[in-house]
Amino acid sequence: MHNLSECYRGPGTLYIERASPKVVPINVMQSYGSNKLRTAWQILKRIENWPAAWDLRIRRTRPGLKLLCFRNGLNVLCRRGTRDWDVVYELMFGGVYGRAFAYLRTLQNDPIVLDLGGNIGMFSLLAASSHPRCSIYAYEPGPPNYRLFEMNCLANPALASRIHLRKEAVAGETRTADWFFDEQNPGASGLSAKRGTSYPVQIRSLTEVVSTMPGPLALAKIDIEGAEFELLARSPATVWNKISAISLELHEDPRGQMSRSDFLNQMTRVGFTIEEETPCSYFLYRS
Repeated sequence: MHNLSECYRGPGTLYIERASPKVVPINVMQSYGSNKLRTAWQILKRIENWPAAWDLRIRRTRPGLKLLCFRNGLNVLCRRGTRDWDVVYELMFGGVYGRAFAYLRTLQNDPIVLDLGGNIGMFSLLAASSHPRCSIYAYEPGPPNYRLFEMNCLANPALASRIHLRKEAVAGETRTADWFFDEQNPGASGLSAKRGTSYPVQIRSLTEVVSTMPGPLALAKIDIEGAEFELLARSPATVWNKISAISLELHEDPRGQMSRSDFLNQMTRVGFTIEEETPCSYFLYRS
């Protein structure tokens, strides 16, 4: 870890500014885009330094970092000129992963959460804030993303002690490969991305990852841009049996060999019940 001014190194000159002062199947981004007044009210109500949020939405082409200070105590750094704001909006205002967080709050003892596709750390931070004793193991292979993830942990020290970031990808088998970073849409970066700067990364198999966990997994979030198909093909039922619930972002198969419906059918065969949250996101749990 480094201090905030040292931790991020990316293309261009980036700097931090702090400005003063059951889910229905809908397309979240279309929903908030078509209701600007509701969005404005939510920003004013929930973000202490709300001008910073407006700056992210309006001045998208200017490089830099913006610190959003939420009234619930969460602090989130976002990159201008990218879709980081969209990720923040989806999770903080749009209810994405709401079913997973509600489930997490019902658990007793010390649940273990696996975050595959950690991006800038939003899911991990919200999971940590949803349960005071859960531990999160996050995997994010891309240097531009995991550096910002580290910074967001520094900005939230009360939560960071329970978040363990591993700078690796997770797929069906352990190997090294190129991971591609999409500067405009960092959340779409991945092993099968079509454009962007490439980085050599270490990939761990899901089987290996689950074997390193200190206990059974109460919840796994999987948003790995198509690599979930490789997970399913290469991970035996004994691995899936160690996961109680999954919050899944389901993409198209990069190889074109399996449909989404076939993927979901196979998940039911390893014991999961499936609820649709949006047309491409699902909550899977064991009855």
